[in-house]
Amino acid sequence: MEDNFLISIIALIIAIFALFISYKAIRYQIISLLNVQLSDKAKYCNDNLDKNNLSKMPTQIDKFSGILSAIITAEELFNYQFCYKKSIFLWFFDCQSLIDQFYLQLHTTIRVFLQKGQIQESDIDDSFYMDIFQKQYNRATEFLSISIAKDKNRSYEKLHSYSLKRNKKLFKKYKL
Repeated sequence: MEDNFLISIIALIIAIFALFISYKAIRYQIISLLNVQLSDKAKYCNDNLDKNNLSKMPTQIDKFSGILSAIITAEELFNYQFCYKKSIFLWFFDCQSLIDQFYLQLHTTIRVFLQKGQIQESDIDDSFYMDIFQKQYNRATEFLSISIAKDKNRSYEKLHSYSLKRNKKLFKKYKL
């Protein structure tokens, strides 16, 4: 009788452990999927930059709109996963880390442009669309507002200093 009880307790512990592992695996699959989707949107934004002049935002309406639309689409994908679905697998997850990662994947030119605060008429070829683009710009900067503030406060420079320390260690280790 006691052996059956002990075996039942061990089986229950193993089942709870398996359930926990399954929960974690599904959680990380969902997070990975969302991260891939956001990465694709960041890549699309970067692909809309002029390859001959990466230091300047494109003024062509289709490319300019493509960048802002991709950021808005990233927001909608993000909100769909975190707010609309309200998955139990995403409870207690720091969603801002995914937004920060998306922001850091954007080209520096796009990040500097988002920090400006508003669109000027010189930013686009046809000022007829100015109102539409300003609304898109406001929505994009609202979604990325915390990441933009971190960038302005130079919070991401810690990542750069970490890279420098790591490279120095590797340089010494491999005597480069």
